[in-house]
Amino acid sequence: MTPEFLRTVADSAGRVADTFQSLPFRADRPYDPRPVATVAAEELAVLCAVVAALDRPLVIGTPTKTEPLGVDLAGLMSFLQLVAVLYHGLETVPPVLTVSAGRNLSATQLIARRVRDRARKEAIRA
Repeated sequence: MTPEFLRTVADSAGRVADTFQSLPFRADRPYDPRPVATVAAEELAVLCAVVAALDRPLVIGTPTKTEPLGVDLAGLMSFLQLVAVLYHGLETVPPVLTVSAGRNLSATQLIARRVRDRARKEAIRA
């Protein structure tokens, strides 16, 4: 993966992680998901574009080994789509979505940090 690809991925994942960290979900109070849904949609577009421009497979390093960054990036992109679609148009998370919102937002932040850190490490080596 190119240094430019790795920087773009690290920066995008970092924006996701920072946004989600600054807007923590708490089940005991109202939560406006619009800011995280907006960032999820924006960063998903950034990541889709950079992956589309990649001139090699994302998740296969060699015929016998997967690329951990590629696998995690695919997972992050899945979570970003879930957040962008699931919370689209909601002004607050309704009680029926409280449990899943906690899981979804926490998992998205966690994988965003992991992708950011892996991409940064690989960029240093590149």
